[in-house]
Amino acid sequence: MSHPRKFDLVLHGASGFTGQLAAQELAAHAPAHLRWAVCGRSQARVAQIAQKHKVPALCADGLDRAAVDALAAQTRVVLSCAGPFSLYGNALVDACVKHGTHYADLSGELPWIHQLIARHHDACSAAGTTLIPASGFDSVPADLGVWALQQELGACVPIHGFFAIRGGFNGGTLHSGIALGERGELQADPLEQQPRRQVFPVPSLAAWAAPFLMAPVNESVVRRSAALLAPSTQAYGEGFAYHEHLLVRTRSKAHTMAVLLKLSNAMLNSSLGRKFLRRFGPKPGEGPSAQSIREDYARLTLRAGPLDKPLAQRRWFWNGDPSNQITVRCLVQTGLALAAGEAQRGGVLTPASALGATLLQRLFAIDAMRID
Repeated sequence: MSHPRKFDLVLHGASGFTGQLAAQELAAHAPAHLRWAVCGRSQARVAQIAQKHKVPALCADGLDRAAVDALAAQTRVVLSCAGPFSLYGNALVDACVKHGTHYADLSGELPWIHQLIARHHDACSAAGTTLIPASGFDSVPADLGVWALQQELGACVPIHGFFAIRGGFNGGTLHSGIALGERGELQADPLEQQPRRQVFPVPSLAAWAAPFLMAPVNESVVRRSAALLAPSTQAYGEGFAYHEHLLVRTRSKAHTMAVLLKLSNAMLNSSLGRKFLRRFGPKPGEGPSAQSIREDYARLTLRAGPLDKPLAQRRWFWNGDPSNQITVRCLVQTGLALAAGEAQRGGVLTPASALGATLLQRLFAIDAMRID
């Protein structure tokens, strides 16, 4: 069998904190026949990662259009951990579109994702090239969980999601937020028109709902899945809505989390606040300990229909730190699915609309999560 491209998959941004975890995950789960390589902007650092996993090393700076064009031309799939994506992702995505190379990343940067849709969706849809931004903890668990519940119900109903998490940030995630703040792009999805309840009790769960940092991203991705899949399923339609919250035990903690979220947004939107975060927050390349990455978790409770009398409820338990282990497991399985030709269509898509059941099955198979 002839292979017109040198690689099946290239992991870009492999020398960063999350990139190294993704390379480790790829080494653990890539099939023996997969031709993959690691890539980064520092030849010396990426060579160390390549040597560790016994794969080829490539060098490309995300701002070097010629370098990322050469990268995209020699692989069938690119996975990118090189954020902030609004700074370092455009040239790489443009190159993937040009060469018909499938692409997925860890972006939770809503304005940038909306720009990708406007610039590339129609051309990629026609060409059969699949781009899946937000393929990590943002927003695979929410998107696949809602999709699976809607498929099970076979009817269009509103869904509420409640996340309970234990985990920490790495430096790359923090600095992506800082970059968004510098450009004034820290905002909710512009398509979201409904006012959001900030804090409220959920008696049947013996808990309180609070604002969740990633809710705007996850809700936006789920709504896009609904828009893309509505013509082919009865599970999404005019009555569908998805609202997401953080689940905590007490009213005081819920109000505390609401205040902390406002404070963090204020700091990211302030030059003085960003200076403070740069100095005292984790630096790019830094993150939680290996023990925390293994032992932390995310639990997503989904309730279909009225909150007080839901038609159905499902609890998804995801193993590991959300920003690190869950993220890289989702990204790597997305990439392996793309490399195996499992994408259902082309376009700037979501995990559910591009891969649906096949990605869910892959994640079940590696014990990334379970339904309690």
